[in-house]
Amino acid sequence: MNFDQKTPIYQQLAESIRQDILSGALPEETAIPSIRQISSEYSLNPQTVLNATQLLIQEGLLEKRRGLGLFVEKKAQKQLNKSASERFKSETIQSLVEEARLLAISKTDLIDLIQINYGEEV
Repeated sequence: MNFDQKTPIYQQLAESIRQDILSGALPEETAIPSIRQISSEYSLNPQTVLNATQLLIQEGLLEKRRGLGLFVEKKAQKQLNKSASERFKSETIQSLVEEARLLAISKTDLIDLIQINYGEEV
């Protein structure tokens, strides 16, 4: 994990766990490593790890099972996929189109570039 100075470490850790859930590296209904394990692995204060996991519990992505630990919620991947997709559509695509316009890349050329990057022939 590469910690930047702009974002609090607990938020960066929470984002890393979100990405692991989204990618399937942390499957739904499976236990995540304990707070002690995570803090040891990344050399973090256990309170920092606790803050990250509490945030994910509040978001409905993790659940605490008494005596068993923290588990990925059943529909966490679907929930993350939906929000990431919406963010991609509203932020990334809008930014891409604005930059293409700024660079005088036509709509047709932009579509062709997207198709090429998808591995489709133009």
